[in-house]
Amino acid sequence: MKYLLFLLSSILFFSSCEKKYFYSEYQSVNVKNWKSTDTLKYLVDIEDVNSLYDISISVRHQKEYEFSNLWLNVIDTYSSVKETFRLEVPLFKNTGKPYGESSGSLCTQTIKFQKNIRFPKKGKYEIKIVQLMRKEPLIGIADVGIIIETKK
Repeated sequence: MKYLLFLLSSILFFSSCEKKYFYSEYQSVNVKNWKSTDTLKYLVDIEDVNSLYDISISVRHQKEYEFSNLWLNVIDTYSSVKETFRLEVPLFKNTGKPYGESSGSLCTQTIKFQKNIRFPKKGKYEIKIVQLMRKEPLIGIADVGIIIETKK
């Protein structure tokens, strides 16, 4: 009886879990040595060209990060032409308190990058990210992620 109850509760638990994002990938950077020449590459496989998508950029950083923001170059191949976007990710408020979620010494800030994007055709798309900060190398950034949500 115990096993049957365990099996039923497991099935209910896992059937209620739903994939939250269409795509979510974080890539680690050297927290003490992220250079502007270090390019992060994300490969997204698109099957559904009829859906709309929202794209977010997520940054995990140390609380000791010395700047209030992070400037990034985001290069896409999903537009009809390859585009480069300069993006500011605010990390700290004027009070010094970090935006987003904090856990221990690590903070996560996620911002919408683009809304209602439609991919022109099925296939693999590459998104590249490089840091544009004046300090070389940049210290205090741990991971940078791309999150893509399907709009229903």
